[in-house]
This record gives sequence, C-alpha cells and structure tokens, in this order.
Amino acid sequence: MFFYSLGDITDAAVRRLLARVGKENIAEIIQVRICDRLGMGRPKAKPFKLMDLEKRLHEVQLDPISVKMLKIKGDELMKLLNIKPSPKIGLLLNALLSEVLEDPKKNKKTYLTKRLKELNKLSDAELKDLAPQLDKYEEERKKEYFSHVKWVE
Repeated sequence: MFFYSLGDITDAAVRRLLARVGKENIAEIIQVRICDRLGMGRPKAKPFKLMDLEKRLHEVQLDPISVKMLKIKGDELMKLLNIKPSPKIGLLLNALLSEVLEDPKKNKKTYLTKRLKELNKLSDAELKDLAPQLDKYEEERKKEYFSHVKWVE
C-alpha cells in the first residue's frame, strides 16, 4: 500500500503519492487502508494519521501532479526549442514535472520556459535521471523509517 508518518512526510511526498496512485483512485486507497485496519482488529478504523493524510491530500489536490498539468505543453516546447516530435519532449516535460512536484510555485510559464532552455542542453540519459521516480521515493522513506524501528521478538 503506502507509508505515511506524521511529521516525516512533505507536501511533495503527498503530491508524489497522488501522482503515483491517481486522484481518481485515492478514495479507494483510503477505504482499503480502513478495511485493512478493521481486518487486523485495530480499535480505530480511521486514526489521526489517516485523517491527517486525507486533509493533506485535499490541500495539495490542485497542485500539478502530471505532465498535463504543467503550464507549458509539448507543442509550445517544440516551438520554443525548435525541435521536432521525439521522445526528448517527454523527457523534458518529465524533468519539469519532477521540479514542479517538489515546488508547485515553479509551475509558471516564465520559469518553465527558462528551465527548458537549460534542460535542453542535457543528454537523454541525464534527462531520464531527472524524471520523477515515484516508487523510488516511497522505498527510500520506508527504509529510513524502518531503520529506526525496534523489532520485538
């Protein structure tokens, strides 16, 4: 499912969760979490942590979480950089998305245009490394969290 810990999760992490799962599926994911808790015999189906996550999901739901939500589109990018349709367009847009997931205030046409000119100098391999790696973030958070957990036998 997903990992959520109060105080450890940033708004960017909540946006990445939304991007990975999809806004249209988040209610069902929350329901699965509630059912899982009930099935395990937990006293509260919806603890404070889950209510906090729902609140934060609501707060960031209008933030850009996909390439489609960027303030610059592929056709504009091609005109700006004078390039033809190619996989590089997707790589450039995904690199921009990665930055916007971290800071939605960067989703301004002026910033994105300037940044595209810089990113266009990078190789395809370098651009791939800049794309949002949503599963990687989740795994890193789990490792960090569980490195501090004391297991009782």
